[in-house]
Amino acid sequence: LQILLDLPESEKAKRLLERVRDQVRGGTPLSDALEAEHGSFSKLYVNMVRAGEAGGSMDETLARLADYLERSANLKGSVINAMIYPAFLVGMVMVSLMVLLVYVVPQFAPMFTDMGVEMPLITKIVLAVGETLQSFWWLIIALIVFGIGWFRRQMADPPARLKIDARFLKTRVVGDVIRKVETARLARTLGTLLKNGVPLLSGLTVARNVMNNTVLAEALEHATDEVKSGGGLGYSLAQSKSFPKLAIQMISVGEESGELASMLMKVADTFDIEVKNTLDRLLAALVPATTIVMTIVVATIMLAIVLPIMNIAGAVH
Repeated sequence: LQILLDLPESEKAKRLLERVRDQVRGGTPLSDALEAEHGSFSKLYVNMVRAGEAGGSMDETLARLADYLERSANLKGSVINAMIYPAFLVGMVMVSLMVLLVYVVPQFAPMFTDMGVEMPLITKIVLAVGETLQSFWWLIIALIVFGIGWFRRQMADPPARLKIDARFLKTRVVGDVIRKVETARLARTLGTLLKNGVPLLSGLTVARNVMNNTVLAEALEHATDEVKSGGGLGYSLAQSKSFPKLAIQMISVGEESGELASMLMKVADTFDIEVKNTLDRLLAALVPATTIVMTIVVATIMLAIVLPIMNIAGAVH
């Protein structure tokens, strides 16, 4: 802990390590010192360290914990890296469309009015959109801010969040990805805890706290109650019909063979790969799909401008 004090660049991290070091010097177990840092270390982290202390295998425990955190960070990082280009593309296209609709298109409206040309429906719609954005941009921004605030309040309300999470799960592509991500997180957390000697019921309680989707977390809670009553983990998870069948089958095999912890890690690896492949395919399709949609929108705007000009040219001729 003393050596670690030389590693962090931020003063906040150094002060945190100093507090942990001082508590350990005073005879406090490392797990209790970490838990006293008010949420800086997750329940998974604290429970794994506590299990390592009880089993006399702190070095192996911390190595497994580091591997767990590295894998989680790599998956999150790969998703963020893959999203950079599509997000940049969409952002640039949206800015271009705003410039066209707010500044370019309205310039033609006075000319069309002065010439007395009959404007096609598509031109009227595009001009109306441009005038709305130009006159009521503040209202649109206010509505967006209000919508974000309302959504955050809904996510903070447990019953409302349960309904939102249930809708996400029912969405065809998004729901499948969420289910796989949460299953991988559950399996890796529980498998890592079991490998470090944490009892199954305690591990299930900790694993529930690392899940983001409240529907799946609730299903895991019901499965935990089934396990308390003597049911197997695979059977208990199957009752909820919320988790992938492949994961349940692999967990059942792990229970029957007495290798539940190792099988849970295999489940996590399997679904991590599936999530990465699914996201790669979705992101690969997003760029051409976005390009096609934006091309159609830009072509529509240009058509709305060109058609009245052609009418004017025809009238002059």
